[in-house]
Amino acid sequence: MEMALTGTFLDIRSSNESTIHPANGLLLHALQSFSGNTYMVQSILASGDYTTEPYCRLLQCWASELEKDAEMMCQGEKGRKYIFLMNNIYDVLQMMRRQGATFADVGLLSRLDSMIQRYKKSYFDECWVPLMSICRLNLDKFTAEFLATCDNQRTWKVTAQLRYELRQEIVDLTVPSYGLSLSALHANQSWFSAVLCSLKRVTAGKKKQKRYTGEELAQKIRGLFEG
Repeated sequence: MEMALTGTFLDIRSSNESTIHPANGLLLHALQSFSGNTYMVQSILASGDYTTEPYCRLLQCWASELEKDAEMMCQGEKGRKYIFLMNNIYDVLQMMRRQGATFADVGLLSRLDSMIQRYKKSYFDECWVPLMSICRLNLDKFTAEFLATCDNQRTWKVTAQLRYELRQEIVDLTVPSYGLSLSALHANQSWFSAVLCSLKRVTAGKKKQKRYTGEELAQKIRGLFEG
């Protein structure tokens, strides 16, 4: 069963973050077969070779195959491989629910959820957390990079439940901190210093960066992942 999972083929050239990996169906079939073979399960548990759930090796092989193809498909694109990985885990969870899978016990579902949380953290650490350090130091630079990130990810295709979760968590991470930084800037900036700052920008020939409100940032985030 493990060899079948590692032998799947994904056409990297025609794939994107929404592509459903062919290994997903094989994983479900392998889990179903494994679950239905009581003798095999009892033999594995009796051998003492497995220190965790007997499904662990199958999930590891499947995840390894997904991660390998994600790396090849999303080279140089921040965060996109994690969207691909989370989309595919959600696909497996949905297939389990549709089929009323008898093997979908608490341990297996918990492991899949743990994988989603791990990939989600990696996505945030790569795409959004670095922006918050900039936000505390330079609002103009933060705004420029925030808008660039939103423009880049606006057309990414993300499954409905994950799309809602990611949008809300991005709002929760960015908007409050941005609001605090904006308030601090207004509080510390006198009318005179604001005029001088504006004059310097004009004489330097630089276009002034628009100051967005927190709600305007949230609106940008709600436009993400429309695919």
